[in-house]
Amino acid sequence: MSMPHGGFFSVDSLRGVWILVVDSNPRGRETLREILTYCGALVTPIASVNDALGVMRQVKPDVLVVALADDDEFGFIRGVRNLKPEEGGVIPAIAIAAEADDDLLRLSGYQGCLRTPLDPWELCRLVSSLMTVS
Repeated sequence: MSMPHGGFFSVDSLRGVWILVVDSNPRGRETLREILTYCGALVTPIASVNDALGVMRQVKPDVLVVALADDDEFGFIRGVRNLKPEEGGVIPAIAIAAEADDDLLRLSGYQGCLRTPLDPWELCRLVSSLMTVS
């Protein structure tokens, strides 16, 4: 699926995609949930990386979106990547950060990186692109 750069994104473009959102900030978590739900995704918002790992041991979402607040999220993605594939260890993951080194994020295990302030359509396009390669 090829998406144009910029502009709006179809409201059903992520229909059926289950996304686990991890953000310690309640407002940020709700904003991410609203953006992704608007495009048709099923979203499970989680406040902590520890809770997210627990959820991932029980269920297997399609994509992981993590708002980076501190170094815990780097440890979190390493923990995810240490899981067996059938436990979610290969889940596509997106990092959202105000400032971070894209190369470091990718080496840590994220497939995509976005900066804040967040472009909602860019987030939806990135999720969609990760679904087409998985």
